[in-house]
Amino acid sequence: MNKITISTENSETYSSISNFFIDYYMTDANGEFVKVYLYLIRLLGKESQISVAEIADHFSLTENDICRAIKYWISKNVLRLNYDGRGRLSGIVLLPLSPQTDLFKVDTDAVSILHETAQVTPIKAAPKAAPTVKEAPAAAAPAKREVPAKPKFTAEAMEDLMTDEDFQSIVYQVETLFAKQISARDADTLQYIYDTLHFSVDLFEYLIEYCTSIGKKNCRYMESVAIAWYEDNITTRAQAKERCDRTNALIRDLYRMLDVKRSRPLNLEMDFINHWTKELLFTDDVIKAACEKAIITRPSSVNFPYINGILEDWHKKNVHTLKDVEKESKDFAEKKAIEKAARSKGAVISNIDDFKQTNMAKELSEMEELFLKEVNN
Repeated sequence: MNKITISTENSETYSSISNFFIDYYMTDANGEFVKVYLYLIRLLGKESQISVAEIADHFSLTENDICRAIKYWISKNVLRLNYDGRGRLSGIVLLPLSPQTDLFKVDTDAVSILHETAQVTPIKAAPKAAPTVKEAPAAAAPAKREVPAKPKFTAEAMEDLMTDEDFQSIVYQVETLFAKQISARDADTLQYIYDTLHFSVDLFEYLIEYCTSIGKKNCRYMESVAIAWYEDNITTRAQAKERCDRTNALIRDLYRMLDVKRSRPLNLEMDFINHWTKELLFTDDVIKAACEKAIITRPSSVNFPYINGILEDWHKKNVHTLKDVEKESKDFAEKKAIEKAARSKGAVISNIDDFKQTNMAKELSEMEELFLKEVNN
């Protein structure tokens, strides 16, 4: 390949990038993370402050994407967060970089890599899969964990925790995504979830994302969700996401069936859904079947409490599958038909009796009149 020269035709300004960053840090980083870091370097030349929302808008990314990028560079000792005396985020500091000898050989850098001959490793055929073994029946759901009480945290404990980079990142994300500075009570809540409930950083991040996505941008609500997850033995992002995805899908289906135009559930509705799925242990299909029955029974005024009444009744009758629902509906229809037939038969008998009684009364009256006439004559 012929050598090329890189030049410019105008007097535009440039930002200085450390070769260490290009040689060692950029190689393994996500492309979006690299863009965020480069933009932070560009912002060094500006005197005005900037928000995470503005950075996100610049790249057409979400604020959470920017937070992830910043957290990644913090973990690589590329950035550091600064906080004021009250524990509030006050700035981002770009740290000096150094060669990462644990990642590359001493004489290897981004330029020398270009001169190396690419080695193509042949792809081996995947080993033949073992015969499928029939899965054993699913184990019963684990018992709920007892939630530890929320301790009283001291100011000294919070100061010590603020030296934890992971906790600093959590505080940063909460303040950024909730668009407000945390209060002392909020700080206690974050410490409780992090230090007492022992949420991992990954799970804590998803908790913040979830609360933000449903418009519940306050630490009090976030604490209630965290407690529910703790009770249900949710310890990973994947478990939490699976549960939230199911809940969100169920809410969308119920809203569509009930013609509800809201995009976010009310707290009362979430309480009902948690009761149906976590305590009564109904599947989504059965819950939607209850909703269909409610619509048929009371089409003009169906609501979540009415659906709850149907599900509570099914639970008492041990109706827990669609097959059970079908049988219960069939039995109910037959019972109603018998009752209707009985009422109809009773009405006929009653009418006949009334008719006979009325005619006899008339006949007796006529006989009495004739008797009186005879006596008088």
